[in-house]
Amino acid sequence: MEKKGLRGLLLPIVLAVVGILLVFGVFSSKVNAASDSAIYNGTVTDLDSNNNSSRTVNGLVHKVWMTAQNTKNGQVESSNYGAAQPGVTHNFLLKNGNYTDLHLHLKITNSSNETTVNFQAINSEWLVLPINKNFFGNAATDQVTYSGTTPITPDPSNVKLMYTFDNRTDRTDGSSIQPEEWSHLSAIVIQDGNSLGPGQSIELDVPLRVTPDADGNTKTFTFANMSYNNWYYTAIQNWARVASPVELNYRQPGYQGVFVAGEKAANGELNFASDVQKYFPKITNSLGAIGYDNTNSFIDRAPDDPDNVFYTGGLQIVHLDKIPSVNGNGLLIDDLHNNGYSFAISPDNDYGHKIGTEDKTYIYSIANNKPFSNVLKDGSDASGQTYNNELLGHIGLQVQQFIGASDKTIPLKGTWSAYDGATFYDTNQTKLTTVPDGVSYVVKKVDANNNETDVTSKKIDTTKNGVYRVTYTYVVNNGLTVKKTVTITVGSGNPTPTPTTPSTSGTSGNGSTASNTGNNTGNAGNGSGSTTGSTTTTTTKPSTSTSPNVAVKGEAVYAIKKIGLYKSTNFTKANRIAWYSKQKRTNRPMFVVTGYKRNSNGTLRYKVRDVNHGRKTAGKTGYITASQKYVVPVYYASVPKSKKITVIAKKGVNAYKSAKLTGKVKCYKKGTHLRVKKLVKHNLTTRYQLTNGKYVTTNKKLIIGGDY
Repeated sequence: MEKKGLRGLLLPIVLAVVGILLVFGVFSSKVNAASDSAIYNGTVTDLDSNNNSSRTVNGLVHKVWMTAQNTKNGQVESSNYGAAQPGVTHNFLLKNGNYTDLHLHLKITNSSNETTVNFQAINSEWLVLPINKNFFGNAATDQVTYSGTTPITPDPSNVKLMYTFDNRTDRTDGSSIQPEEWSHLSAIVIQDGNSLGPGQSIELDVPLRVTPDADGNTKTFTFANMSYNNWYYTAIQNWARVASPVELNYRQPGYQGVFVAGEKAANGELNFASDVQKYFPKITNSLGAIGYDNTNSFIDRAPDDPDNVFYTGGLQIVHLDKIPSVNGNGLLIDDLHNNGYSFAISPDNDYGHKIGTEDKTYIYSIANNKPFSNVLKDGSDASGQTYNNELLGHIGLQVQQFIGASDKTIPLKGTWSAYDGATFYDTNQTKLTTVPDGVSYVVKKVDANNNETDVTSKKIDTTKNGVYRVTYTYVVNNGLTVKKTVTITVGSGNPTPTPTTPSTSGTSGNGSTASNTGNNTGNAGNGSGSTTGSTTTTTTKPSTSTSPNVAVKGEAVYAIKKIGLYKSTNFTKANRIAWYSKQKRTNRPMFVVTGYKRNSNGTLRYKVRDVNHGRKTAGKTGYITASQKYVVPVYYASVPKSKKITVIAKKGVNAYKSAKLTGKVKCYKKGTHLRVKKLVKHNLTTRYQLTNGKYVTTNKKLIIGGDY
């Protein structure tokens, strides 16, 4: 499947797959694509036989159209009329299996009602059949041909005709043409010398034979009336095809694919954009943003077909500004803009887009199951592969980066410059060597409870430990503004806050009363003490807990069972942002507690921020249960009685010279048993000091108490 939304790729693919893109219309269709009609004329139609404005050429009204009989009810249905070119044309499709008895019609009328006007002379009128390769080039097809074996009978019958064949042979004596020759008829000519008085008409009715492909479909075919004036002609033409409904893979039950992010490379390929992929949602959650245009006229502002039925040869329309965010709480386009990205910027004014502005739609044809391919580093197609435990789907979207910046740590008395480490790009994806005029920034100081205050000087104080957030704003043009926020940590960051201890009375997250046991037990299941079966040493409660059951603001917790993240303390399906399934200990989802709130029943909830880096939920905020049956502190609060721990992290655990975990001295491999001297507090976390004097993390995802 090829992508039409990217200007550089659109035109050749559309011409190859669709035949030609049509022009603009404004009225709704009387027949919809999913009905039992024989002909589908689109959401914008031209069925008014009294409308002569687009069909009057050389003083005569020219009407060219098709009819077919409906196999369901026997009724004869009409197609849209052809229109003079260049001009507004509304094409149509013939529904495979729903039609029979196809005819091509031409009616030429002298519409003058002035009886004193002389007869209008005809200077050659050609009714060009789809087989005519001489006139239509690649738009011609031998799948639709004249089905008769005798000359056409015009109305009136005395009209002089000429027949021309695909070998460029012209014959005026139809009786001399052999029956086997008629299938090669490419045009019927109303010769010069004929004339029409006021109100008079000439009509031709041409029966056609359709030879479809193995699936019963055809290529897009073109037919026209060519009205000559001396050596010049105007084509009154239209386009059509025989088409069948297509079962799109992303509409099948169980489809799990997500939109695939890609960035344009210098060689023109669309490379997989791994850094931005986390913002892209499942395609099945975004069906409201995908429309279908079965008459290939969306580019001319025709609205989407209303029934969500796609036919062979049609177009998929992805409305980029309607795709929801990955958590369903906003829009993908806003997530991109708030993280330094946008969708592709149009390099020209073609196809309804304005040069230099962000694309609002991508248009795809269906040539196979994939609208566009994003290339991985190994050169393979990203579609169908797994990334971050998600299936990469079969619709790719192009993004552009405008701001590149990352979180960083600055040592005490170090230096900080506003744009140090920040990179900016123009609309052509060229890396800029200077900060563009449209860029500004703000600085906010973040306290230990995650509260922000504006720094009016827009400077970071590197003489004191602290945390800051810097937000860059880039006004790319009048229609596009992107932002990017990074965290700057000075020294060791924020000091340990004065805990705010909420009441521990009330019920737990699952409705049962929260217990007050005093000790943490069983890290294999609920995970805060030593190995199952052993006991823990009772020690002074560390700074990581204000009570046995409630984490303090800024403390990290993880889920030991399946839990949900919700927009409010009311845990309903409508408020759910994300599910977190039960995971092995090393993969348990982590959160930082940023506040507390009780629901209407008095049940305590944690307000949290998702800190599962590299997962699609990273950075999301909301409420989770505070019950220790479901979530527990990530960091150990005591020393195992055995005073032993085991490394369980796949990549091992580093040992450091200080409790700040600076000055790396060694990496202990998975399975290594270590002896612990004591537990040491550090801000809102803890560390284990080993008997060799070195320090390691107490993170339960990385180590476990006892000989494991």
